[in-house]
Amino acid sequence: MYIINVIAMKKVRIYSQPTCPDCNNVKAYLDRKGVPYEDINVQKDRKAMEEMVRKYGIRVTPVIVIGDRVMVGFNAPKLNKLLGAED
Repeated sequence: MYIINVIAMKKVRIYSQPTCPDCNNVKAYLDRKGVPYEDINVQKDRKAMEEMVRKYGIRVTPVIVIGDRVMVGFNAPKLNKLLGAED
């Protein structure tokens, strides 16, 4: 079981696409952990895709932004570390 340090929690943004399995996995994982996030659908929003590429130089999804940290793809242990989660 993980306990999320809510005090230290930073805003979580996910640049995603509906047909991206890792995007859906990361959102489901955060939902199960009760972590709020902003889902930015780059398939629907061309400006969001351009922003993602301009800001982070990345053209694949998911791009997970937590505070000033950026993670590409879904890796639960790394995501927990970035969120300040504990076993």
